[in-house]
Amino acid sequence: MDLPGAVFCNSHASLRRGPGRILSAEFSGRPGVPEPGGPGTVWYNQPILPGERLLNTGPSYDPAIADALGRGRRVARELLAPRAEESDQAAVPPAENVRALAVEGLLGLNVPRAYGGLGALGAALREHTETLAAACGVTTFVQGQHQSACAFISAGASEPIKERLLPPMATGDLLGAVAFSHLRRPGPPAVRATPVAGGFVLDGTAPWVTGWGLMRVAVMGGTLPDDRLLYAVIPLEESEHLCASPPMRLCAMSASATVAVTLRGLFVPETEVLKTITREQMAATDAGAILLVTPQPFGVTRASIALLRDLADRRDRALFRQVAETLERELEEVRARTEHWIGRTTDPDYAASALSIRAWAVELGVRAAHAALAASGGSGNALDHPAQRLVRESVFYTLVAQTSSVQAAVLQRLRDRSWHPGGGDGAPT
Repeated sequence: MDLPGAVFCNSHASLRRGPGRILSAEFSGRPGVPEPGGPGTVWYNQPILPGERLLNTGPSYDPAIADALGRGRRVARELLAPRAEESDQAAVPPAENVRALAVEGLLGLNVPRAYGGLGALGAALREHTETLAAACGVTTFVQGQHQSACAFISAGASEPIKERLLPPMATGDLLGAVAFSHLRRPGPPAVRATPVAGGFVLDGTAPWVTGWGLMRVAVMGGTLPDDRLLYAVIPLEESEHLCASPPMRLCAMSASATVAVTLRGLFVPETEVLKTITREQMAATDAGAILLVTPQPFGVTRASIALLRDLADRRDRALFRQVAETLERELEEVRARTEHWIGRTTDPDYAASALSIRAWAVELGVRAAHAALAASGGSGNALDHPAQRLVRESVFYTLVAQTSSVQAAVLQRLRDRSWHPGGGDGAPT
């Protein structure tokens, strides 16, 4: 019996399948060195990762990036997915998983090639993130902080910072975190940045810093006296000027070593500053990033569909299979709408459309995971069962990069799908 789904394929290829395996992919005009099996044939002899899909009409990637995405699928399939429950329940971050991604060059996926990375953008990053999220949430979350730090530094204006930090970040020899979500909070600044001779002094508490003990640097945000926002690179290590709380216990991702970091007179040289912006510029950046975190709930949805199909096969339940098929069609639709709108940030309808799609992605992930849990029965309560983990991860993604606009969009979608007096049984219209 075939395992659910198939592998991503991002070039024109014909695939031959065997039971539960992709046997070969015949590529036309694709650079590369094929394995034995005939000219132009690349052989795969690995089980298909649950939830992977066959996309014969997907984007055509540079061969180096396509190869990297393939390595990512292999790591997800062979390492991340089999130990996902163990990683989820661990007391420390999944360092071995992160190292495996580093060995395959995947921690530098979005680092420009001039600094030792692969220079992947857009669709490739989304595909990779969805693949990881379908396999292991906490690994996806931790490595995502590093990818965000790489992206932020790459987009900065400081060439010396790029030359010093990006090459070791691309190889995984240096891991980075981000700590600036507090800049969106109303009220007094959580972290103040005071100008002094030669730089700035940071004081306050950054409430969310992920990967403590793994990450050695962080992109830290602070508020200047004139209310502009400063972003700078700081060392992430205990000192008289920096201390971390114990790791937080979260509904999901507790193994991510997410801490609150308190800064007391931490001096940041001007040479470590990445940029300063206004709040209006931050809001514009947030608006353009509404759809960037949809791959995480898409990954949870994929994994939930795979679990439903596995349960349908093992228990011979047609209803489980029907639910999985319905959810997969919905996932394909919301993913297609994401890809349509994600690059159209100047369109007058972008904001409303993107917020609606983001809310849909979040709600679909929760609904799919709930379906997988319901189908699992009582065994789904156990902490070593994937269903309960998927439910917790789906809820967690509700809050990732949540702005007030995203929050409102999610609540409006839930309201509109709820029961109303005189409105029947509450079924969505």
